[in-house]
Amino acid sequence: LSPADWQEKSIYFIMTDRFDNGDPSNDNYGGFNADKSDPRKYHGGDFQGIINRLDYIKNMGFTAIWITPVTMQKSANAYHGYWTYDFYSVDGHLGSMAKLQELVRAAHAKGISVMLDVVANHTGDFQPSSFAKAPFDKADWYHHYGDTQDWNDQWWVENGDIAGLDDLDQDNPEVAAELKNWIAWLVQTTGVDGLRVDTVKHVPKWFWREFDGAANTFTLGEVFHGDPAYVGDYTNYLDAVLDFPMYYTIKNVFGQDQSMRQIADRYAQDYRYKNPMTNGLFIDNHDVPRFLNEASGKPGASWDKWPQLKAALGFMFTTRGIPILYQGTEQGFSGGADPYNREDMVFNDQHELYGYIAKLNYIRNTHVALRKGTQAEKWVDDTFYAFQRSYNGDEVVVMINNSWNSQTRTVPNIDRVANGETLYNRMGTDKVTVNNGSITATLGPKEVKIFTK
Repeated sequence: LSPADWQEKSIYFIMTDRFDNGDPSNDNYGGFNADKSDPRKYHGGDFQGIINRLDYIKNMGFTAIWITPVTMQKSANAYHGYWTYDFYSVDGHLGSMAKLQELVRAAHAKGISVMLDVVANHTGDFQPSSFAKAPFDKADWYHHYGDTQDWNDQWWVENGDIAGLDDLDQDNPEVAAELKNWIAWLVQTTGVDGLRVDTVKHVPKWFWREFDGAANTFTLGEVFHGDPAYVGDYTNYLDAVLDFPMYYTIKNVFGQDQSMRQIADRYAQDYRYKNPMTNGLFIDNHDVPRFLNEASGKPGASWDKWPQLKAALGFMFTTRGIPILYQGTEQGFSGGADPYNREDMVFNDQHELYGYIAKLNYIRNTHVALRKGTQAEKWVDDTFYAFQRSYNGDEVVVMINNSWNSQTRTVPNIDRVANGETLYNRMGTDKVTVNNGSITATLGPKEVKIFTK
Protein backbone atom coordinates (compact mmCIF):
# COMPACT_ATOMS: atom_id res chain seq x y z
CA LEU A 1 0.00 0.00 0.00
CA SER A 2 1.01 3.61 -0.58
CA PRO A 3 1.60 6.34 2.02
CA ALA A 4 -1.77 7.82 0.98
CA ASP A 5 -3.44 4.47 1.71
CA TRP A 6 -1.80 4.24 5.13
CA GLN A 7 -2.89 7.79 5.96
CA GLU A 8 -6.45 6.40 6.04
CA LYS A 9 -5.60 3.70 8.59
CA SER A 10 -5.52 3.41 12.33
CA ILE A 11 -3.12 0.78 13.60
CA TYR A 12 -3.35 -1.68 16.48
CA PHE A 13 0.16 -2.72 17.55
CA ILE A 14 0.58 -6.35 18.60
CA MET A 15 3.48 -7.99 20.41
CA THR A 16 2.60 -11.43 19.10
CA ASP A 17 4.11 -13.51 21.92
CA ARG A 18 2.16 -11.54 24.56
CA PHE A 19 -1.14 -11.38 22.67
CA ASP A 20 -3.00 -14.68 22.46
CA ASN A 21 -2.00 -18.35 22.50
CA GLY A 22 -3.99 -19.90 19.67
CA ASP A 23 -1.75 -22.96 19.26
CA PRO A 24 -0.25 -24.38 22.48
CA SER A 25 1.61 -27.02 20.44
CA ASN A 26 4.29 -24.47 19.46
CA ASP A 27 4.89 -23.05 22.96
CA ASN A 28 8.17 -24.89 23.59
CA TYR A 29 9.65 -24.62 20.09
CA GLY A 30 13.40 -25.16 19.82
CA GLY A 31 13.72 -26.01 23.50
CA PHE A 32 13.01 -22.40 24.50
CA ASN A 33 9.97 -23.17 26.62
CA ALA A 34 7.14 -20.77 27.29
CA ASP A 35 7.04 -19.63 30.93
CA LYS A 36 4.41 -17.06 31.83
CA SER A 37 5.90 -16.63 35.30
CA ASP A 38 9.02 -15.02 33.78
CA PRO A 39 8.44 -11.65 32.06
CA ARG A 40 11.58 -12.19 29.94
CA LYS A 41 10.63 -15.58 28.51
CA TYR A 42 8.24 -16.66 25.77
CA HIS A 43 4.59 -16.65 26.86
CA GLY A 44 2.98 -18.59 24.02
CA GLY A 45 1.31 -15.96 21.84
CA ASP A 46 1.24 -16.80 18.14
CA PHE A 47 -0.19 -16.05 14.69
CA GLN A 48 -3.18 -18.33 15.33
CA GLY A 49 -3.97 -16.26 18.42
CA ILE A 50 -4.10 -13.09 16.31
CA ILE A 51 -6.31 -14.82 13.73
CA ASN A 52 -8.67 -15.83 16.56
CA ARG A 53 -8.88 -12.23 17.82
CA LEU A 54 -9.29 -10.30 14.57
CA ASP A 55 -12.91 -9.47 15.40
CA TYR A 56 -11.82 -8.03 18.75
CA ILE A 57 -9.53 -5.67 16.82
CA LYS A 58 -11.99 -4.92 14.00
CA ASN A 59 -14.81 -4.15 16.44
CA MET A 60 -12.60 -1.53 18.11
CA GLY A 61 -12.49 0.18 14.73
CA PHE A 62 -8.90 -0.54 13.71
CA THR A 63 -8.15 -0.94 10.02
CA ALA A 64 -4.56 -2.19 10.36
CA ILE A 65 -2.31 -4.20 12.66
CA TRP A 66 1.43 -3.94 13.18
CA ILE A 67 3.00 -7.15 14.47
CA THR A 68 6.44 -7.58 16.04
CA PRO A 69 9.22 -9.25 13.99
CA VAL A 70 8.70 -12.82 12.80
CA THR A 71 12.27 -13.93 12.02
CA MET A 72 13.81 -17.01 13.63
CA GLN A 73 15.43 -16.29 17.01
CA LYS A 74 17.88 -18.37 19.03
CA SER A 75 17.44 -17.33 22.65
CA ALA A 76 15.09 -18.12 25.54
CA ASN A 77 14.59 -14.36 25.91
CA ALA A 78 13.92 -13.44 22.26
CA TYR A 79 10.11 -13.62 22.54
CA HIS A 80 9.87 -10.07 21.14
CA GLY A 81 11.52 -10.96 17.83
CA TYR A 82 14.19 -8.25 17.64
CA TRP A 83 17.22 -10.62 17.91
CA THR A 84 17.29 -12.34 14.51
CA TYR A 85 19.20 -15.59 14.00
CA ASP A 86 17.80 -16.66 10.61
CA PHE A 87 16.40 -13.92 8.40
CA TYR A 88 14.79 -16.41 6.03
CA SER A 89 12.87 -18.49 8.59
CA VAL A 90 9.91 -17.75 10.84
CA ASP A 91 10.13 -18.19 14.63
CA GLY A 92 8.43 -21.52 15.29
CA HIS A 93 6.98 -20.21 18.56
CA LEU A 94 4.78 -17.93 16.45
CA GLY A 95 3.92 -20.47 13.76
CA SER A 96 5.03 -21.19 10.20
CA MET A 97 5.35 -19.02 7.10
CA ALA A 98 2.14 -20.67 5.89
CA LYS A 99 0.37 -19.62 9.10
CA LEU A 100 1.69 -16.06 8.73
CA GLN A 101 0.34 -15.98 5.17
CA GLU A 102 -2.99 -17.27 6.53
CA LEU A 103 -3.01 -14.45 9.09
CA VAL A 104 -2.44 -11.87 6.34
CA ARG A 105 -5.27 -13.33 4.26
CA ALA A 106 -7.61 -13.53 7.26
CA ALA A 107 -6.87 -9.92 8.18
CA HIS A 108 -7.44 -8.75 4.60
CA ALA A 109 -10.77 -10.60 4.53
CA LYS A 110 -11.86 -8.42 7.46
CA GLY A 111 -10.60 -5.18 5.94
CA ILE A 112 -7.49 -5.07 8.11
CA SER A 113 -4.09 -4.25 6.58
CA VAL A 114 -0.92 -5.79 8.00
CA MET A 115 2.33 -4.00 8.86
CA LEU A 116 5.34 -6.17 9.63
CA ASP A 117 8.12 -5.09 11.99
CA VAL A 118 11.60 -5.66 10.52
CA VAL A 119 15.15 -5.27 11.79
CA ALA A 120 18.02 -4.54 9.38
CA ASN A 121 20.44 -2.90 11.82
CA HIS A 122 21.54 -5.89 13.87
CA THR A 123 21.15 -9.57 14.59
CA GLY A 124 20.98 -11.24 17.97
CA ASP A 125 24.02 -11.27 20.25
CA PHE A 126 26.05 -14.25 19.04
CA GLN A 127 29.50 -14.99 20.40
CA PRO A 128 32.66 -14.06 18.45
CA SER A 129 33.02 -17.57 17.06
CA SER A 130 29.43 -17.80 15.85
CA PHE A 131 27.19 -15.42 13.96
CA ALA A 132 23.64 -15.47 12.68
CA LYS A 133 22.69 -18.13 10.16
CA ALA A 134 24.11 -18.03 6.61
CA PRO A 135 24.53 -15.86 4.71
CA PHE A 136 24.80 -13.62 7.79
CA ASP A 137 27.62 -15.77 9.23
CA LYS A 138 30.69 -13.84 8.04
CA ALA A 139 32.81 -11.76 10.40
CA ASP A 140 33.33 -8.98 7.85
CA TRP A 141 29.56 -8.45 7.59
CA TYR A 142 29.62 -6.85 11.04
CA HIS A 143 31.11 -3.92 12.92
CA HIS A 144 33.46 -4.92 15.72
CA TYR A 145 33.65 -1.80 17.87
CA GLY A 146 31.80 -3.18 20.90
CA ASP A 147 28.88 -1.45 22.57
CA THR A 148 28.02 2.13 21.62
CA GLN A 149 30.08 4.47 23.82
CA ASP A 150 28.51 7.85 23.04
CA TRP A 151 24.80 8.02 22.16
CA ASN A 152 25.20 11.67 21.07
CA ASP A 153 27.88 10.83 18.51
CA GLN A 154 26.28 9.72 15.24
CA TRP A 155 29.32 7.60 14.36
CA TRP A 156 28.82 5.53 17.51
CA VAL A 157 25.05 5.44 17.00
CA GLU A 158 25.57 3.90 13.55
CA ASN A 159 28.62 1.71 14.21
CA GLY A 160 28.41 0.52 17.81
CA ASP A 161 26.46 -2.43 19.18
CA ILE A 162 23.21 -1.79 21.06
CA ALA A 163 23.41 -3.78 24.30
CA GLY A 164 25.62 -6.40 22.67
CA LEU A 165 23.44 -6.98 19.59
CA ASP A 166 25.72 -7.70 16.63
CA ASP A 167 25.77 -4.61 14.41
CA LEU A 168 25.58 -5.23 10.67
CA ASP A 169 27.89 -3.23 8.37
CA GLN A 170 25.66 -1.86 5.62
CA ASP A 171 28.69 -0.17 4.05
CA ASN A 172 29.81 -3.65 3.01
CA PRO A 173 28.10 -4.03 -0.41
CA GLU A 174 27.41 -7.72 0.24
CA VAL A 175 25.48 -6.88 3.41
CA ALA A 176 23.45 -4.14 1.75
CA ALA A 177 22.64 -6.40 -1.19
CA GLU A 178 21.57 -9.31 1.02
CA LEU A 179 19.36 -7.14 3.24
CA LYS A 180 17.64 -5.76 0.13
CA ASN A 181 17.23 -9.30 -1.23
CA TRP A 182 15.74 -10.39 2.06
CA ILE A 183 13.24 -7.56 2.41
CA ALA A 184 11.99 -7.94 -1.17
CA TRP A 185 11.54 -11.68 -0.54
CA LEU A 186 9.83 -11.12 2.81
CA VAL A 187 7.29 -8.59 1.53
CA GLN A 188 6.47 -10.67 -1.54
CA THR A 189 6.27 -13.96 0.36
CA THR A 190 4.15 -12.76 3.27
CA GLY A 191 1.86 -10.43 1.31
CA VAL A 192 2.02 -7.71 3.98
CA ASP A 193 0.96 -4.14 3.22
CA GLY A 194 3.73 -2.18 4.90
CA LEU A 195 6.75 -2.28 7.19
CA ARG A 196 7.63 -0.80 10.54
CA VAL A 197 11.41 -0.45 10.42
CA ASP A 198 13.33 -0.87 13.68
CA THR A 199 16.42 1.06 14.89
CA VAL A 200 16.55 3.42 11.91
CA LYS A 201 18.95 5.97 13.39
CA HIS A 202 21.57 3.23 13.87
CA VAL A 203 22.07 2.69 10.11
CA PRO A 204 23.51 5.12 7.51
CA LYS A 205 20.72 7.11 5.87
CA TRP A 206 21.65 6.27 2.29
CA PHE A 207 20.95 2.61 2.97
CA TRP A 208 17.32 3.26 3.92
CA ARG A 209 16.56 4.77 0.53
CA GLU A 210 17.78 1.56 -1.14
CA PHE A 211 16.00 -0.63 1.43
CA ASP A 212 12.76 1.28 0.86
CA GLY A 213 13.10 0.79 -2.88
CA ALA A 214 13.72 -2.95 -2.50
CA ALA A 215 10.77 -3.37 -0.13
CA ASN A 216 8.46 -1.61 -2.60
CA THR A 217 5.88 -0.95 0.12
CA PHE A 218 5.13 1.65 2.79
CA THR A 219 7.94 2.07 5.33
CA LEU A 220 7.41 3.58 8.78
CA GLY A 221 10.73 4.13 10.52
CA GLU A 222 11.55 4.09 14.22
CA VAL A 223 13.87 7.03 14.89
CA PHE A 224 13.99 7.03 18.69
CA HIS A 225 14.78 10.71 19.28
CA GLY A 226 12.94 13.79 20.53
CA ASP A 227 14.15 16.43 18.05
CA PRO A 228 11.99 16.91 14.91
CA ALA A 229 15.01 18.21 12.97
CA TYR A 230 16.87 14.94 13.64
CA VAL A 231 13.85 12.66 13.17
CA GLY A 232 12.35 14.49 10.20
CA ASP A 233 15.39 14.15 7.96
CA TYR A 234 14.84 10.39 7.83
CA THR A 235 11.60 11.01 5.90
CA ASN A 236 13.85 11.84 2.96
CA TYR A 237 14.95 8.18 2.97
CA LEU A 238 11.92 6.22 4.25
CA ASP A 239 8.24 7.01 3.60
CA ALA A 240 7.44 8.08 7.14
CA VAL A 241 8.56 7.98 10.77
CA LEU A 242 7.09 7.24 14.15
CA ASP A 243 6.45 10.62 15.78
CA PHE A 244 8.69 10.36 18.84
CA PRO A 245 8.84 14.15 19.29
CA MET A 246 5.03 14.22 19.51
CA TYR A 247 5.11 11.25 21.91
CA TYR A 248 7.21 13.28 24.35
CA THR A 249 4.85 16.24 23.93
CA ILE A 250 1.78 14.07 24.60
CA LYS A 251 3.48 12.56 27.65
CA ASN A 252 4.17 16.03 29.06
CA VAL A 253 0.97 17.83 28.10
CA PHE A 254 -1.58 15.11 28.79
CA GLY A 255 0.35 12.90 31.22
CA GLN A 256 1.81 15.67 33.39
CA ASP A 257 -0.77 18.47 32.93
CA GLN A 258 1.78 20.73 31.24
CA SER A 259 0.94 23.65 28.95
CA MET A 260 -0.90 22.91 25.72
CA ARG A 261 1.23 25.57 24.05
CA GLN A 262 3.78 22.77 23.67
CA ILE A 263 1.47 21.27 21.05
CA ALA A 264 1.59 24.48 19.03
CA ASP A 265 5.38 24.51 19.38
CA ARG A 266 5.54 20.93 18.15
CA TYR A 267 3.42 21.71 15.06
CA ALA A 268 5.66 24.66 14.26
CA GLN A 269 8.31 22.04 13.45
CA ASP A 270 6.13 20.01 11.06
CA TYR A 271 8.04 21.40 8.07
CA ARG A 272 10.85 19.05 9.11
CA TYR A 273 8.85 16.05 7.81
CA LYS A 274 8.29 15.17 4.16
CA ASN A 275 4.63 14.53 4.98
CA PRO A 276 3.61 14.87 8.64
CA MET A 277 0.19 13.44 7.73
CA THR A 278 1.84 10.01 7.64
CA ASN A 279 3.72 10.38 10.93
CA GLY A 280 2.93 7.45 13.22
CA LEU A 281 1.28 8.78 16.39
CA PHE A 282 1.44 6.96 19.72
CA ILE A 283 1.03 7.71 23.42
CA ASP A 284 3.30 4.83 24.48
CA ASN A 285 4.79 1.60 23.13
CA HIS A 286 6.69 -1.55 24.11
CA ASP A 287 9.96 0.33 24.69
CA VAL A 288 8.72 2.91 27.20
CA PRO A 289 6.60 2.73 30.36
CA ARG A 290 2.85 2.74 29.78
CA PHE A 291 1.09 6.13 29.71
CA LEU A 292 -0.87 5.14 32.83
CA ASN A 293 2.36 4.18 34.58
CA GLU A 294 3.88 7.63 34.21
CA ALA A 295 0.81 9.89 34.25
CA SER A 296 0.61 12.20 37.27
CA GLY A 297 -3.07 11.58 37.96
CA LYS A 298 -5.44 14.09 39.48
CA PRO A 299 -3.91 16.42 42.09
CA GLY A 300 -4.80 14.97 45.48
CA ALA A 301 -6.05 11.75 43.84
CA SER A 302 -3.04 10.47 41.93
CA TRP A 303 -4.74 7.12 41.21
CA ASP A 304 -7.24 8.96 38.96
CA LYS A 305 -5.42 8.80 35.62
CA TRP A 306 -8.04 7.69 33.12
CA PRO A 307 -9.16 11.27 32.34
CA GLN A 308 -5.59 12.07 31.27
CA LEU A 309 -5.42 8.93 29.13
CA LYS A 310 -8.76 9.68 27.49
CA ALA A 311 -7.69 13.23 26.65
CA ALA A 312 -4.42 11.95 25.14
CA LEU A 313 -6.31 9.38 23.06
CA GLY A 314 -8.85 11.97 21.92
CA PHE A 315 -5.98 14.10 20.66
CA MET A 316 -4.14 11.19 19.01
CA PHE A 317 -7.18 9.99 17.03
CA THR A 318 -8.08 13.44 15.69
CA THR A 319 -4.80 15.19 14.97
CA ARG A 320 -2.65 14.84 11.85
CA GLY A 321 -0.93 11.50 11.44
CA ILE A 322 -1.69 7.80 11.73
CA PRO A 323 -2.86 6.76 15.22
CA ILE A 324 -1.18 3.66 16.67
CA LEU A 325 -2.53 1.96 19.80
CA TYR A 326 -0.31 -0.48 21.67
CA GLN A 327 -2.17 -3.61 22.74
CA GLY A 328 -3.52 -3.39 26.29
CA THR A 329 -4.11 0.36 26.37
CA GLU A 330 -7.79 -0.44 25.88
CA GLN A 331 -7.66 -2.68 28.97
CA GLY A 332 -6.11 -0.03 31.20
CA PHE A 333 -2.67 -1.66 31.35
CA SER A 334 -0.19 0.36 33.39
CA GLY A 335 3.09 -1.59 33.34
CA GLY A 336 6.44 0.12 33.84
CA ALA A 337 9.63 -0.17 31.81
CA ASP A 338 10.42 -3.21 29.63
CA PRO A 339 9.53 -6.05 30.27
CA TYR A 340 6.71 -4.94 32.58
CA ASN A 341 5.03 -2.99 29.76
CA ARG A 342 4.67 -6.26 27.83
CA GLU A 343 1.83 -7.70 29.89
CA ASP A 344 -0.17 -10.73 28.78
CA MET A 345 -3.32 -9.54 27.04
CA VAL A 346 -6.88 -9.84 28.26
CA PHE A 347 -9.82 -9.42 25.88
CA ASN A 348 -12.66 -7.64 27.66
CA ASP A 349 -14.62 -5.92 24.89
CA GLN A 350 -16.94 -4.44 27.53
CA HIS A 351 -14.08 -2.40 29.03
CA GLU A 352 -14.85 1.32 29.20
CA LEU A 353 -11.60 2.23 27.43
CA TYR A 354 -12.29 -0.30 24.65
CA GLY A 355 -15.61 1.43 24.03
CA TYR A 356 -14.05 4.89 24.18
CA ILE A 357 -11.39 3.93 21.61
CA ALA A 358 -14.04 2.28 19.40
CA LYS A 359 -15.97 5.56 19.42
CA LEU A 360 -12.88 7.59 18.48
CA ASN A 361 -12.08 5.16 15.67
CA TYR A 362 -15.68 5.30 14.43
CA ILE A 363 -15.59 9.09 14.26
CA ARG A 364 -12.21 9.09 12.49
CA ASN A 365 -13.34 6.35 10.08
CA THR A 366 -16.52 8.25 9.16
CA HIS A 367 -14.90 11.69 8.75
CA VAL A 368 -12.38 11.92 5.95
CA ALA A 369 -11.23 15.29 7.30
CA LEU A 370 -9.77 13.51 10.33
CA ARG A 371 -7.73 11.22 8.09
CA LYS A 372 -6.73 13.42 5.18
CA GLY A 373 -7.82 16.95 6.00
CA THR A 374 -5.79 20.09 6.42
CA GLN A 375 -5.32 21.12 10.04
CA ALA A 376 -5.57 24.66 11.38
CA GLU A 377 -5.06 25.75 14.97
CA LYS A 378 -8.02 27.82 16.21
CA TRP A 379 -7.24 28.33 19.89
CA VAL A 380 -4.36 27.62 22.21
CA ASP A 381 -3.72 28.53 25.83
CA ASP A 382 -2.16 26.64 28.72
CA THR A 383 -5.15 24.39 29.37
CA PHE A 384 -7.26 24.49 26.20
CA TYR A 385 -6.58 23.60 22.58
CA ALA A 386 -8.83 23.71 19.51
CA PHE A 387 -8.21 22.95 15.86
CA GLN A 388 -10.19 22.49 12.67
CA ARG A 389 -9.68 19.82 10.04
CA SER A 390 -11.14 20.20 6.56
CA TYR A 391 -11.44 18.04 3.47
CA ASN A 392 -13.81 18.52 0.52
CA GLY A 393 -16.67 19.93 2.55
CA ASP A 394 -16.12 17.75 5.62
CA GLU A 395 -15.45 20.15 8.51
CA VAL A 396 -14.41 18.94 11.97
CA VAL A 397 -13.63 21.12 14.98
CA VAL A 398 -11.84 19.43 17.88
CA MET A 399 -11.70 20.99 21.35
CA ILE A 400 -9.66 19.65 24.26
CA ASN A 401 -9.83 20.80 27.87
CA ASN A 402 -6.60 19.76 29.60
CA SER A 403 -7.56 21.13 33.02
CA TRP A 404 -9.16 19.29 35.95
CA ASN A 405 -12.01 21.85 35.96
CA SER A 406 -14.83 22.59 33.53
CA GLN A 407 -13.98 25.36 31.08
CA THR A 408 -15.86 27.42 28.52
CA ARG A 409 -14.21 28.90 25.44
CA THR A 410 -15.40 30.81 22.42
CA VAL A 411 -13.35 29.55 19.49
CA PRO A 412 -13.17 32.05 16.59
CA ASN A 413 -12.46 31.88 12.87
CA ILE A 414 -14.34 28.67 12.12
CA ASP A 415 -13.83 28.20 8.38
CA ARG A 416 -16.34 27.14 5.72
CA VAL A 417 -19.27 26.80 8.14
CA ALA A 418 -22.04 29.37 7.76
CA ASN A 419 -23.33 31.53 10.60
CA GLY A 420 -26.41 29.92 12.11
CA GLU A 421 -25.27 26.45 11.10
CA THR A 422 -25.27 23.73 13.77
CA LEU A 423 -22.33 21.51 14.65
CA TYR A 424 -22.82 18.33 16.67
CA ASN A 425 -20.45 16.87 19.27
CA ARG A 426 -19.93 13.29 18.13
CA MET A 427 -18.48 12.31 21.52
CA GLY A 428 -21.75 13.21 23.23
CA THR A 429 -25.18 14.65 22.49
CA ASP A 430 -24.62 18.41 22.68
CA LYS A 431 -24.49 20.83 19.77
CA VAL A 432 -23.33 24.37 19.05
CA THR A 433 -24.41 27.06 16.61
CA VAL A 434 -21.92 29.14 14.65
CA ASN A 435 -22.25 32.81 15.57
CA ASN A 436 -20.10 35.50 13.94
CA GLY A 437 -17.74 32.76 12.78
CA SER A 438 -17.29 31.46 16.33
CA ILE A 439 -18.57 28.60 18.45
CA THR A 440 -18.85 28.54 22.24
CA ALA A 441 -18.66 25.30 24.19
CA THR A 442 -18.23 24.15 27.77
CA LEU A 443 -15.99 21.15 28.34
CA GLY A 444 -15.76 19.10 31.52
CA PRO A 445 -12.43 18.19 33.12
CA LYS A 446 -10.07 16.59 30.56
CA GLU A 447 -12.93 16.38 28.05
CA VAL A 448 -12.52 16.10 24.28
CA LYS A 449 -15.32 17.26 21.98
CA ILE A 450 -15.40 16.57 18.25
CA PHE A 451 -17.85 18.83 16.40
CA THR A 452 -19.03 17.99 12.88
CA LYS A 453 -21.86 18.99 10.58
